[in-house]
Amino acid sequence: MIYKNKYGKVDLLSKQFLQSLKSDKGVIGAKLSGGSDTALLLYLLAKEIQERNLNFSILPYTFLDKPDRNIVAQMIIDEVKSNFPKVSFEDHVYTKLTIPYRDVWNEYAVKLSEEYNIVFFTNAVNRPPPIEILSNKELGKMVASEKALRNYNTKDLEYLGIYDTPEYKPFEHVDKRFTAQVYKDLFLLETLFPLTRSCLNKDTEKTDYHEKPCGECYWCEEKFWAFGQYDAIGY
Repeated sequence: MIYKNKYGKVDLLSKQFLQSLKSDKGVIGAKLSGGSDTALLLYLLAKEIQERNLNFSILPYTFLDKPDRNIVAQMIIDEVKSNFPKVSFEDHVYTKLTIPYRDVWNEYAVKLSEEYNIVFFTNAVNRPPPIEILSNKELGKMVASEKALRNYNTKDLEYLGIYDTPEYKPFEHVDKRFTAQVYKDLFLLETLFPLTRSCLNKDTEKTDYHEKPCGECYWCEEKFWAFGQYDAIGY
């Protein structure tokens, strides 16, 4: 289905993409960080599977870069499952994210490919916000670079020997304002959105032990730029 608004257009699971896959059935490895982009992509994937009767199940997987990450991700999964009861979900899996981060991503991609019939992985990466709105402009430049972990792609998988299994990135040509508008258009601002957590500041004082957003990290500033609000406080 095509999702279109004034910030761009995304043809999710287009006919061309589906025809390019090695199989029309199997498991989607859905990266779920707990942020608003991966949460929306999980919701849209489930929506497409149910409405179009596609033969895919969804395997949500999470990298634990903060103590609450798996809790947040599971709340999002539960919300999506409640909306699309006909969609099959594999059990949520997660692993601790440690330095070097890319090695962890690589090892987990191999592990999931060996244990499940993965037809494609998902990555909700999008275009970065304008550098002017960021306090940490150097971080903004790094996040936008090809070397940034968020820009993991199909070539990275092929380097690991994982062939015919693309890293699907439907949001790569739109920014978070597109995401925010889709939340609004699908009436998800009061249901799915409050469950999401984008703040990655590990300072326990500034985040009240991860109970509130810091309001000053890259991810907080990007979210406020797009949505006009930060993460919800508490759970």
